[in-house]
Amino acid sequence: MPTGRETIVVIGAGIVGVSTAYFTAKKLAAEYPAEKRPRVVLVEQCEPGCSASGKSGGFLARHWSDGTDTEQLAQFSYDLHAKLAQEHNGPERWGYRPLNTFCAEIDRIPVMPAKQHKAVHQRTEAESVVTSIEVIAPRSHSTSSMATVEYSGTSTPTLLLDTDDSQQTSTHGSIAVPEVGSVKEVAPEAVPWLKTDLVNKLRQVGDTTSTAQVDPLKLTRSLLVEAKTFGLESVRGKVIDVADTGYRPPFIELSIDSKHPYRLSEAEQANVLDIVDPINAERIDVKSKKLGTNKPYIVFLDQGRDIPADKIVVACGAWANSCLRWEAFRDVSASQIPIQGLRVHYLLAKPKEQIPAQAVFAEINGTVYSGEDAIEIYPRPDGSVFICGEALDDPEMPPHNPFEPVYSKRATGRLKQIVNDVSSALSFDMIQYGLACHLPVHAKGIPVISKVPSSKGLYIAAGHGCWGILNGPATGLAVSELLVDGDCSSLDLSDFRLDRWY
Repeated sequence: MPTGRETIVVIGAGIVGVSTAYFTAKKLAAEYPAEKRPRVVLVEQCEPGCSASGKSGGFLARHWSDGTDTEQLAQFSYDLHAKLAQEHNGPERWGYRPLNTFCAEIDRIPVMPAKQHKAVHQRTEAESVVTSIEVIAPRSHSTSSMATVEYSGTSTPTLLLDTDDSQQTSTHGSIAVPEVGSVKEVAPEAVPWLKTDLVNKLRQVGDTTSTAQVDPLKLTRSLLVEAKTFGLESVRGKVIDVADTGYRPPFIELSIDSKHPYRLSEAEQANVLDIVDPINAERIDVKSKKLGTNKPYIVFLDQGRDIPADKIVVACGAWANSCLRWEAFRDVSASQIPIQGLRVHYLLAKPKEQIPAQAVFAEINGTVYSGEDAIEIYPRPDGSVFICGEALDDPEMPPHNPFEPVYSKRATGRLKQIVNDVSSALSFDMIQYGLACHLPVHAKGIPVISKVPSSKGLYIAAGHGCWGILNGPATGLAVSELLVDGDCSSLDLSDFRLDRWY
């Protein structure tokens, strides 16, 4: 690849990576003529939106992060979604639309047939099932110190109690909706496609001025198409290393005397070791590659290609801590990006009649499913319905290949059973398939949007949890300003810096 112009490499083609590439390419196209414009290269090992960015509900809420560290990010990004939809025909291209949002409380549902009633692990309060709507700014385990959001007749909530940094200790406290104690209860018939006789309480927690939705896969791929009109280059490949051309590791020689008792004789070496002549051995000569470029970094791909780069953005979601193995990121510690994948299951249904634009968060208490369950139901403009829930309790390292099947048959079957029990429109025969994806969750619940301190041009943007689709565009815009201008003018990123916690 040519190296004359400045080269920016974005690793990961999820919503954060694609948004970063889109806004960076757009900004550069407005400021530079084509022949002098810095190159923007997007690297993805599978497909755009192949993990959480293509397998989530696409729910957007303007005020559900109020009172947390992500308040300004969420509000800015919510408005940015509307702007993008207006500029690029989002309603048609990626199903953008405002919608009404409800919280349904269901006390008990009919008992399953005996053959389906299996004993399952009884979770303690600390181990309760985590749904895909999680706390973004984690709060204290003490109920009395939680930040409460009160709605007062309008869609704009009022903060009753602020949180502070000392409360940023919980990792995945389960939450579905903001506090809704003052919301006026509506009749169950307001959502007729639920089994209204099972609904104990139904509250409206968002309207068309404060909640909306997108199809996240279509959004991610549409922004990628738009980014290419500004000159974005895309490469399929897995990054295996990022070399720092200015770094020379110290050479330490450990000599062992030939008479040392632990030294193998030549005969023993022949029997025990495969002797490789280092002169004739076939290997990647990283040193010569470093000397052969004037760029500060080289991105090595698994296909044998390499991309000399000036700036690099790691935006690979649940795989973000892969960069810890790369030479150029040697000063980044695991404690600074404790990001793993939270496995969440989902279903896609196609009911016979289209369901109106009503998102429902169903909280089912005292069920035969052992404790409490919470699911989210998102009807889409194309007539399909996305249902998610049944997250496993603990984050985990996702598989190396995002296409590998990770779903649990038990969890998927349980989710199907719950949906069948709460909605006649979403019966078993309406469900097309069910799978799972990994949400990139940070141990502190706060995403990282930051330049690596003391680096020449390394950036990390990951760990957005369940709000990645909502906050992805604003994150991409913020990172594009860091890359092009050297500073972010649209948002205050101090809460998301890499060295905030450690």
